[in-house]
Amino acid sequence: MNVLLVYPKSPRNLNIGTEDSVIRVASKKAYTPPLGLLTVAALLPHSWDLKLIDLTFQCISEEDWAWCETVFTTGTLMQFTQIADVIRESKEKGKVVAVGGPAAFHFPHEFVNVGADYVAVGEGEITIPLLLEKMRQDAAPTIIRSAERADLTMSPVPRFDLLDMKAYVDMAIQFSRGCPFQCEFCDATQIFGREVRTKTPEQFIRELQTLYDLGWRREIYVVDDNFVGNPKRSKALLEMMVTWSNEHRRPFEFFTHASINLSRSPDIMRMMVEAGFTTVYIGIESTDKEVLRIARKLQNSSTDLDDACSKINEAGLQIMAGTILGMDGERPGRDRSLIEFVSKNNIPLVEVALLYAYPGTSLWTRLKRENRLVNGEREDLIQSNNLRMNFRPTRSLDEIETEFLNTMSALYDHSAFLDRAFRHFLAMKPVQMPLYPKKLEWAEIRVLIITFIQWGFLRNTRTKFWRILVRAYTKMDLRRFLLLIRCCVALEHYVGIYNEFLVTLRPTTAK
Repeated sequence: MNVLLVYPKSPRNLNIGTEDSVIRVASKKAYTPPLGLLTVAALLPHSWDLKLIDLTFQCISEEDWAWCETVFTTGTLMQFTQIADVIRESKEKGKVVAVGGPAAFHFPHEFVNVGADYVAVGEGEITIPLLLEKMRQDAAPTIIRSAERADLTMSPVPRFDLLDMKAYVDMAIQFSRGCPFQCEFCDATQIFGREVRTKTPEQFIRELQTLYDLGWRREIYVVDDNFVGNPKRSKALLEMMVTWSNEHRRPFEFFTHASINLSRSPDIMRMMVEAGFTTVYIGIESTDKEVLRIARKLQNSSTDLDDACSKINEAGLQIMAGTILGMDGERPGRDRSLIEFVSKNNIPLVEVALLYAYPGTSLWTRLKRENRLVNGEREDLIQSNNLRMNFRPTRSLDEIETEFLNTMSALYDHSAFLDRAFRHFLAMKPVQMPLYPKKLEWAEIRVLIITFIQWGFLRNTRTKFWRILVRAYTKMDLRRFLLLIRCCVALEHYVGIYNEFLVTLRPTTAK
């Protein structure tokens, strides 16, 4: 069997492909490879011939269509339209189509309606064997469902060998599925449950070794929804990661998602740094405890966020914060409180989002019950890559959009960013561990040259940039100094997103 594994395009406003300035400067094609499809590939019969096509930057050629018999595709709710496009084109070419993933989990019938032969609802380790049996029976079209949770200790090593690794900024790897929390705007617990299941540390190390053997020597994104969802198992993994990393001269750096209660685990934070973690994405969402309570973000509403951020920062981890505007219960001036919080805690990089109720989430269900959705279910699926809210908020939409743009403008201001970034990395405690020199690729040298030209010569903050760079070089160890420079590179990604929103929400202003 000849199979195309097709990863659909993502909405342009996500800025994860070649339209992103950071990716272009780095001479890459995308940030992260499609780990779900690589795992599916490892679950398919070894006798099958497989080819991965990432439509983020690749195209399906006529030779590819002539070669393949079957197409497997997957994607998130935000990629619903793009997944449907892959299905339609595949059927026009006379191919058998199988689809799975988060979008299929919520709306399997939608994909059957556009022509999919097989739609898998559930985790691949469970549904792929069932799907293969249906294919042998030629039982299309059919929806394969299983509510059974996968035993991740039986999950195979993803087929990283199918990748063009040079095309990506980082690699992706997974340790756990599930999250103990129930934030209503997130569908992670609906798909994977609240019980946090993990691979064994030995499995995870095998995957690291596979990437190492394939020649990868850069950053790895640990895609867990909450890396510390099961602290005991996270600790066991980190112990083994520290040993492996030191034995291999620390070839990788890691970043991941974690809940704010990471701050209560100093041992885990210390071990994360020793293992090579540099950055954690923390969903702050809001600083208003009542807003957090309404959204069921209880782990945040019961925490002193300032104290938590300080502890994570001091431990040696860079915080990347996620914030949301448009949540129920918000009061006017939310932009000022977010800007004040980020400035007080010196968080360099912040993702600012307008709340969108994705179909299938608890938030979308509640808003539907309250008759507050602006569109119908299908319209929300089709338009889920839009840049506007899809429900009636509890305060003026125009006010929310104005505050949203104000927040982005303030937080992505180059001068304010430099101040926050310098203080953030200065507050980190120096880490006593060896740093092994790595051979820079030409693309990395190019990034450094362009970054220094932009920041050091072209911008009106150039004097401040050089002053802070000199102070950082004299006051920080090499690890923190390099993280500061990397942040300067990464800021341009967020500036690009801001410009996209500015054109969409305030086209007159943008001109």
